[in-house]
Amino acid sequence: MKRFLAGALALMFTAVVAPGGAGADDDYPSRQITLIAGFPAGSGADVYARFFAKKLEEKLNQTVIVENKPGGLGSLSVVALKNAKPDGYTMLIGSADQFTAAPHVFKAPPYDPLTDFDYIAPVFSQAFMMLVSAKSPYKHISELTAAMKEKGDKASYATPNFPATILAEMYKANAGGLETLQVRYKTSADSLNDFASGSIDYMVGDPVFGLARSRDGTLRILAVSTAKRISSVPDIPTFQEEGVPNVDVRIWWVLAAPKGTPKPILEKMHKVMTEVTTSDEARKFVGTNGGEPMTLDSPQATLDYATMDVKRWEDWAKIGKIEKQ
Repeated sequence: MKRFLAGALALMFTAVVAPGGAGADDDYPSRQITLIAGFPAGSGADVYARFFAKKLEEKLNQTVIVENKPGGLGSLSVVALKNAKPDGYTMLIGSADQFTAAPHVFKAPPYDPLTDFDYIAPVFSQAFMMLVSAKSPYKHISELTAAMKEKGDKASYATPNFPATILAEMYKANAGGLETLQVRYKTSADSLNDFASGSIDYMVGDPVFGLARSRDGTLRILAVSTAKRISSVPDIPTFQEEGVPNVDVRIWWVLAAPKGTPKPILEKMHKVMTEVTTSDEARKFVGTNGGEPMTLDSPQATLDYATMDVKRWEDWAKIGKIEKQ
């Protein structure tokens, strides 16, 4: 009888204290959660991070703060996540390419995107946009393409990041082999003076920048980079519709945690994040900036999608002729 009681007590104790066991995470979260973000405070991407932090805070009834860690093409924030304690109180929200592009843009990647992290849930997806000056005569991709062929290597385009470079190279290859020259900028906004002077013919930019500049009358949007039109901006055609085949570039945001985060926490955060992203308020917010809510069934499904994305970035890096840094 004593032996039976001792065994029963041992089992009860194990169930209470074992990682992920019943009762271990029932009160989660019991304190402040930090969301790491790999971009500067006040940037367009930071606005996204803070919006979703606020929505998570409301759902969880707990403080959620954003800690900005820009630099290293987003890698500094991901390294910080990798080194964080896997207790569910430090996560990262941001573009998934900070993880999945790493093997293809770094000579010595500081982390493995598939083994160093626990992926929780997607947040939303976005297309990129083909932009020209609002003062230019181009209303369609076909008009731009004809002009760029005539200008040859005297034509130039702006790109601020890897996805933009990839889309630009896809356009050049599928529009008949253009010879336009790439001009790289640190941010999209840095290209505006050159647009105004006429030294840049076109640009590939993110939808937050593209829509803002379209609304203020600075730039004109010719096409979106996805295979199908974006539901939040249905009037903008795709490259395919504009006569340029084989163009389909979409980035996605993800919520991720350090490897070893207890499964019940991952599952709870997946449920809460999905509820947030599919809310009417989130749909409106993301849609205003040219995005669409994105959901997957589980943390495992999110990891599976990230695995696919690593392979996709291998192909994209070749298309974009990206040199490892």
